[in-house]
Amino acid sequence: MNILLLNQDWFANELRSFGHSVLTCGVTPQLDYRIPSQLIHLKDLLRSLPGGFAPDVIVWLDDSAPVTYIGIERSEVPTVFYSVDTHHHWDLHSRLAHCFDHVLVAQKDYMHHCVASGTPTTWLPLWASRHVEASSTKTMPMAFVGTMDPKLNKKRVEFFSKLQEVAPITIKHGNYWEIFPHAEIVVNQTVSGDLNFRVFESMMCGCMLLTERSSNGLLELFNEGEHLVTYTAGDVQDVADRAAELLAEPQRMHAIAQAGREEVLAKHTALHRAAALNEILKTLQSRPKSAACHMAMATNLGITAAIVNDRNPRLAAVALHGAVESAVRSLEEGHAPSQIETVHLIRCYLRWDALTGGSEGSRLLMQHAEALPANYLFALARIRSLLNKGSRLEAEQLASSISPDPAQHIFSVAEQAVSLLLR
Repeated sequence: MNILLLNQDWFANELRSFGHSVLTCGVTPQLDYRIPSQLIHLKDLLRSLPGGFAPDVIVWLDDSAPVTYIGIERSEVPTVFYSVDTHHHWDLHSRLAHCFDHVLVAQKDYMHHCVASGTPTTWLPLWASRHVEASSTKTMPMAFVGTMDPKLNKKRVEFFSKLQEVAPITIKHGNYWEIFPHAEIVVNQTVSGDLNFRVFESMMCGCMLLTERSSNGLLELFNEGEHLVTYTAGDVQDVADRAAELLAEPQRMHAIAQAGREEVLAKHTALHRAAALNEILKTLQSRPKSAACHMAMATNLGITAAIVNDRNPRLAAVALHGAVESAVRSLEEGHAPSQIETVHLIRCYLRWDALTGGSEGSRLLMQHAEALPANYLFALARIRSLLNKGSRLEAEQLASSISPDPAQHIFSVAEQAVSLLLR
């Protein structure tokens, strides 16, 4: 089987060991095939692959950014979506689930968001990202390796600053595999109760893991007091007390660390996750997509345009053009947008005009609004467009059809609402 992995090189070597031909692709240097811009039409990407590589399956691996392969929802090649940062992006990922043939979710508590799409969905937790030998030389009682930037995670910085005052913890930046093996205990703190890589990596290194008591499948994979020890999230004193107890009982602490490492080696390496993915790929087939997939891609590409606009207006234009095309398809296939989706549609249409200096977006917005007369937000946007064109009488008639309030009041509401949406 020819497998195209997008964004990351996760599972590439393991899938090759199963006999597959694997090509990794994206913008980062470690990948087999680098593309100059991640915002690319899928058909153009497939035509450009080296050696005429023709994938039998495409796997999108989460890079905590929107999907930037335009048209992936219309792929004739079966597709898999691996959502890792679901705890950050559950709303967008739940929509994008409509665009793929199978969804993998790393954070179990968020699976239901993707299941609701009707797309087959499987829990695939994270794993120990590399093999690391444990060390008998311990130079640190406790350690944490991770980003300590108050702009990114203020709570983390506050938590560890307080912990340093009451416990012998070393906080470092760098390669975890060079630091963790020399710590008795690794303290894990999460961003949002997620089951993160640090859980698996610290145990792989032969450390005693002291992690937040959380869900997302943590205590389905590991046993409290056997493979790891938990503490109450955010409770600095609880961490200090539990660490002191463990350090005072080195035999018990080392037994838990050893059991945790053995459990990771037995069940939670890249090879184990690749084997699970391989079973899914064996029977994966393209499935009919609902009209919701086009709305999902319109939302996704509209968000992409907003992200890249300041640093690359040209790419923003590409993303917005794709968003508008997807919006039109959603209308043609009869998708009734939610209020949030309507907000995204109005933004896409009007920002398209602002970027191009044309009026195509306004025309399409009017077309979408006319097709969905019961959609209040579309009606307001349509009223505003009519007033901007000087069609006051038509705007008054539309205003009277959606509200008994005076037309001038509705005009004011329409202007305020659309201006707010465009901020």
